[in-house]
Amino acid sequence: MTNRNQSESQRDQAEPDNGRADFSADMAQARQRLHAVSELALQQYEQALNAYQHNDVRLAQQVLSQLQRAQDFELAMDDHCLDMLSHTASNRDLRLVLALLKAISDIEQICHQNVQIAQQVLLYTATPPSAKQLAAISTLAKPVGTIMGLALAALHQRDIVMAEQALSIAPAVHQCYGAILRGNLAEQQQAAQLDATLSVNWVARALERIAEHSTNLARQAIFMARVSSGHSSRVELQPRLPR
Repeated sequence: MTNRNQSESQRDQAEPDNGRADFSADMAQARQRLHAVSELALQQYEQALNAYQHNDVRLAQQVLSQLQRAQDFELAMDDHCLDMLSHTASNRDLRLVLALLKAISDIEQICHQNVQIAQQVLLYTATPPSAKQLAAISTLAKPVGTIMGLALAALHQRDIVMAEQALSIAPAVHQCYGAILRGNLAEQQQAAQLDATLSVNWVARALERIAEHSTNLARQAIFMARVSSGHSSRVELQPRLPR
């Protein structure tokens, strides 16, 4: 055991019982909040897709109205994590808090992308997307939804296998996204159809971004699971893709 690991182990053993109990209680509450905002993101995702596919203005407006709730969740989690830091006495605990902050940021960004999809309903032109274009969006949305569901569940349950399943689906998303862009470029568009095609591209881009944030969540789930189990106190996450 290295001197660094010995020092960390001794510090963990010396931590007061009440401090550990406070941190455990705070972490349990943080996980409950994370689960609540995860449920919101999943519900918002389904509503945004239904609104777009059925040109449902009322449902699209409902998606937009939920963004403030997601932002409030993020602010509350930021404050909660800052409070947790006062009970943090080990590097392991600190890494768990930082992972929570990263996770809530990714979930809030997913909610933003859901809003981007819903906004396209409010911008519909006289010519809606074709049946072929809507079918392509549905094809892309399926693996995106699967990745997001698996990643959020893995984060809540700290399930490495589930997180790895989410990561394995990511290539399918990129293939579907590329197929939509290539298909829209290859087809000759009439002037009246151009706005609808741009809308499809925006929705496809939002779905692809949701998948990227979901893969971040899957990596964070693996990170938290390994740190919590004590298998490793230092796990490097893959760098985020540039915006």
